[in-house]
Amino acid sequence: MSLRESRPRPKSPRSLYFFSRAHGGDIRTFALRPVTLWSLLAIVAISLAWGGAATLYLVFRDNMLSALAARQAEMQYAYEDRLAKARAELDRVAGRQLLDQNSFEGKLHELLSRQAQLEQRGSIVAALVDEASHDIAAATPARPRVASAVRARAAALSAIGAANPSSVADSVIGPAAQAFAPPEPLAAPPLQSAPKPNPVEEPRQHVSINEKADGERDASTELAAAADDRALGASARLSLIAYSLDRLERRQNAALGEIDATARRGAARLAAVVAETGLSADALVAPPAKGGVGGPFIPASVDAGAPAFDKALARAESDVARADRLRRLMPILPVRSPLIGEAEVSSPFGYRPDPFLGRPALHPGVDLVQDYGAEIHATAAGRVVHAGPMGGYGEMVEIDHGNGLATRYGHMSEILVEEGQEVKAGAVLGRLGSTGRSTGPHLHYEVRVDGEPVDPERFLQAGAPLFAAE
Repeated sequence: MSLRESRPRPKSPRSLYFFSRAHGGDIRTFALRPVTLWSLLAIVAISLAWGGAATLYLVFRDNMLSALAARQAEMQYAYEDRLAKARAELDRVAGRQLLDQNSFEGKLHELLSRQAQLEQRGSIVAALVDEASHDIAAATPARPRVASAVRARAAALSAIGAANPSSVADSVIGPAAQAFAPPEPLAAPPLQSAPKPNPVEEPRQHVSINEKADGERDASTELAAAADDRALGASARLSLIAYSLDRLERRQNAALGEIDATARRGAARLAAVVAETGLSADALVAPPAKGGVGGPFIPASVDAGAPAFDKALARAESDVARADRLRRLMPILPVRSPLIGEAEVSSPFGYRPDPFLGRPALHPGVDLVQDYGAEIHATAAGRVVHAGPMGGYGEMVEIDHGNGLATRYGHMSEILVEEGQEVKAGAVLGRLGSTGRSTGPHLHYEVRVDGEPVDPERFLQAGAPLFAAE
């Protein structure tokens, strides 16, 4: 090892920065280490940056605060706008729910009102059916099938009403009030158990009215059972109830139309009988109805805008009332035959040679020949005004029927009624004989209108179709 290598090396001098400051003739020199210099430079830089930042803050402070305030206001406005929209949406949903609930309750109230109205109409139609069937049965004894058909339609109407939808409506109210769901549009649901409504009337089929009643009862029962299914929604069940009420209304209208048509046919038939006698049905006064009726006369009128049922009901009531009036006229019209069975006309009404004198004379009645002692019946209801001998009539009975109508029964062998006695149509007045101006056993029968004799055969022929079965 050399001596150079073993000797320590001298230390390198430290780096210094010298700054000289001259002031007049005085010069001063400063030595600064690098660390100190860089520290001073860093302090100066930081001071400059802080000063610049402070200056900028002071200069733009108002603008920054204004921008910050505007930003905060914008954010607040946006928040409030979203909150207002949310509240509006909530109010809209709540309002729609309330409207839907009111709509549901309104539909339910409408159905219940319709049901009450149809029940009232059913009572009216049933009463009209009873009146019409009674009138037709009493006025047309030779055609009992007409009255039975009207009664069968009444049975069909009762069968429809048997499936009362009120119980189904009650079963809908409770669940709907507890858990309301906005109902769907009220339309007939596509259920197999509920037949679809057909606005076009189906063509008539040749089936009995009893079979129609059974079919209507079955269909109504199926509808009621389907509407009572708790698995269905409230809207679907209300739809079934509405459809059931529609069916009931159509059946009521059909029954009312049939009543009207039947009463109109019966009234036309009876009016034809009266017209064939030569009398005016409007001029005749019908006997009052039994049971006592009365009150002020208030003519019925139906507005042009009234429901179709009200118009049909007014027509039916008018036709039934007309049929009832004509029915009450029939017992006092001498249109029955005074003798039961076949009777030969030996001398008609009109002029003929007198059987005793041979000279032309008016024969004011018709001579009917039957066996001696045959029963003689009143041809109409009335009051006996004469019962006993009367000149050429022999033993004679005269009956006043009102409205200027009277009948005479002459040549009787026996009289079985008394003067002042009220008799019904068909009552036995006496027995056939040959008293008075008579050449043999026969009945001299007269019909008088306002005291004047008219042809009795006109009345007998008019009533023959009505009483042919008797």
